[in-house]
Amino acid sequence: MGNLLFSPSGRIGPGQFMSGATILIAISLILALVPIFVPALGMLGIVGIVLLWCWIVLWIKRYHDGGKSGWMCLLPIIVLIVLGMILGAVMAGIFVDTSAAEAMAEAVEAGDMAGVMEFAGKGGMTTMGAIINAVASAALSYVVAMVFNNMIKHDAHDNQFGPEAGTS
Repeated sequence: MGNLLFSPSGRIGPGQFMSGATILIAISLILALVPIFVPALGMLGIVGIVLLWCWIVLWIKRYHDGGKSGWMCLLPIIVLIVLGMILGAVMAGIFVDTSAAEAMAEAVEAGDMAGVMEFAGKGGMTTMGAIINAVASAALSYVVAMVFNNMIKHDAHDNQFGPEAGTS
């Protein structure tokens, strides 16, 4: 598992890619939900940097399986970031929590970091909105992973990036 998510060398087939993607999506969902219910754990978002590396590694290996450069991994990641920003903006507009925004402004003025963290954990949304946003973001990640994964044709032969996926 460590080689799958942390080492960019080698190749992985479509099935292995989706297994790794599912694991990363589940971890991301948990990390998005925890600060909603336990604001003090909002700093867990730093783990997202490690998850970004794991996504890059998965995409590099998947593109290598199709005989393409690992730099192509930037395409699905950029698409996911842009679509995620759009989704977040739409969800924030639908589920805005005006009373929480006022409470955060007061917390900032008072220097109350706990109050600021509580607001930041929900992204300015109602609790239900933040939960729906987290689930929608996970679903978006899965769709992007599935679409791009299916666009990359599996190379059933050895190529410049290594032996056929699953045979090493």
